[in-house]
Amino acid sequence: MKLHRLRQQLLTQDSDALLIFSDLNIRYLSDFSGHAATVLLTGKNSYLLTDYRYLEQAKAQAKDFTVICRQREKQSLASLIAELLQQEQCRQLMFESGHIDVNAWQQIENETRRLDTIKQIKAVTAAVEKLRYCKSEQEITAISQAAQIADQALANILPLVKEGITERELAIELEYQMALLGSEELSFATILLFGERSALPHGIPSNRKLKVGDLILVDFGAVMNGYRSDMTRTYVFGKASAEQKQVYQLVRDAQQAALDALKPGIKGSDLYRYSADILQASDYKNYAGEGLGHGVGLELHELPFIGPACGQKIEKGCVITIEPGIYIPGWGGIRIEDDVVLGPNGVEILTRAPKGLLEL
Repeated sequence: MKLHRLRQQLLTQDSDALLIFSDLNIRYLSDFSGHAATVLLTGKNSYLLTDYRYLEQAKAQAKDFTVICRQREKQSLASLIAELLQQEQCRQLMFESGHIDVNAWQQIENETRRLDTIKQIKAVTAAVEKLRYCKSEQEITAISQAAQIADQALANILPLVKEGITERELAIELEYQMALLGSEELSFATILLFGERSALPHGIPSNRKLKVGDLILVDFGAVMNGYRSDMTRTYVFGKASAEQKQVYQLVRDAQQAALDALKPGIKGSDLYRYSADILQASDYKNYAGEGLGHGVGLELHELPFIGPACGQKIEKGCVITIEPGIYIPGWGGIRIEDDVVLGPNGVEILTRAPKGLLEL
């Protein structure tokens, strides 16, 4: 089905061949989870080109593809691609321009332009990414499983929170718990910050020690079958101040406004506005984060990117994050983030760790 839809794209652009270089796009199309691979899709055939290191893995995983093992010392990738294009009598070639470096592409282009059959070479962007926009039931299940691992890992470390523990120590423990629970890898580098450092939207855990009254911001995710989760929770160590409670409720209201507005066909910019209007009407409008969220799947950040300029519509099967935040330098930051999917029964929240302002 995926290959059929991609071939339909080729037809609409009067092309009969597409070169795919992105590891993630190759995995999406073929189930091959290795590296050092290139896919050539023609009107009739699907080729996966790799070398001896990944040959057996490619044969086992990419069952709908003709797997070709290139002998690296005897044949360049460019010459192998040209050979296949000649064999297939391809005339119009498209290639993923955003996933190959200039030197590598120049070699391929030089070889293919020597062919009598090739009449046009055209760069394309997001050809496969557009197919990845709406997730299948299998993909949603994998993201949900990753989210469940993250939920449990977070629950496992909360009893370890104590005065004097460092950001780095707690982050390492969280990552260890995800690994024990079956996460294949980290979805991304864990963000775990205390106190004033929680105002850094993508701060790196440090040796900063936890003190009574500190905010604790934790943004992290697990991976299952290549699919990623992404969740943020914010806590207070000790009794929350009036301002901490006020800002937390503001962020939660902004997130809930977006969740309530989410429905098939809504534009990303409109969804953003439901949340942003609440933040912009507050005394903290100058400290609001710029965007609302993003798609999540094989990549941590996928289409759509939800913000004021997002003209894409959110459709059934889209898995997105909703993550408004307030970041006040010298004071701290509060972000609440969930993975949500527009399923057959409406909005489903995949990340289920409690969201109340827990006073640890």
